[in-house]
Amino acid sequence: MRAARPVGVALLALTLLAGCASQPAPQITTIGELGAAYLEAGGGCAELVEQYRETEDSPVVAQCGSDTELILAADADQAQAIATERQLQEQTVLVSGRWVIRDPQLEGIQQRLGGQIVTLAAADGPANMADAIAFDGEGVVEVDPVPAAGEPSPAPRDGDVRAVLVVIDAQCEYCDRLLQASGELLTELADSGQARVAYLPVALGDSIDSGYASTLGANALACVADAAPAAYRPFQSALVAHLQGHPFEATEVSALAAEQGADVGTCVESAQFAWWVRQATVRAIEQPLQGAEPLRGTPSVIVGGITFAGDVSDPDALAAFIANPS
Repeated sequence: MRAARPVGVALLALTLLAGCASQPAPQITTIGELGAAYLEAGGGCAELVEQYRETEDSPVVAQCGSDTELILAADADQAQAIATERQLQEQTVLVSGRWVIRDPQLEGIQQRLGGQIVTLAAADGPANMADAIAFDGEGVVEVDPVPAAGEPSPAPRDGDVRAVLVVIDAQCEYCDRLLQASGELLTELADSGQARVAYLPVALGDSIDSGYASTLGANALACVADAAPAAYRPFQSALVAHLQGHPFEATEVSALAAEQGADVGTCVESAQFAWWVRQATVRAIEQPLQGAEPLRGTPSVIVGGITFAGDVSDPDALAAFIANPS
């Protein structure tokens, strides 16, 4: 099981980047040159301290207090990945070439130094997913998107059927085991009207090596929930299985969605619902799920406020739990 922890990163397309370069940025090849350029451009924190590097390939980082950070990456791709990491941590940075700067006075620094200001803009969530997408005997339970600055409205309740909440991380190996073993069981319970089964994708396990598969996988699931909810369950199983052996790659994931009848390439490539992914993950970690307790890890199957503690690879054990949670 992947434990819940503060939400991490995603590699966002340029359509989510804010700000514009005012002039070409100077060539910078050392952290000393970056520090000097920062100060010359009006940076106000002069006590920059270079941080320890784990390997020669690690970026060079100099910090000043808690609000200023100068980063010299190995190359432009690594700098963009770092900028995006800060972006989903709701930090605003200035990036150009190999360097990244985080500072309270970025606009003034940009005017002198150039580069592009990067920030994550608030945006509405996907339709049919507030925060989980639910299925019952009548198909998908339609709900309005979560407003960018709001909270999800409670889904319509049906007191005659059992409510099952399945929380997954698209990169999580044990989530794949759960869906492989019990995906058909969960679908049958919902489609037969025996239960309302809801799926909540969260992002707990991002890394550069995975291509930020947790966040971008959750975004892809949100794209399908929004545009083609009937395709959600088969796409979810295919996506999670695919990500066990491959880093996230937007073209490949869009093709997986298309195989299930969902045309979501633009949404996947632009990470349209990245803001929602972060907010939904934070809500799951901080607020009680089904009114009982916050998320402890993935996968989690919750019925009546009780989390399944058995083997996620055992469909019989899961069926027994859903029938009689204890």
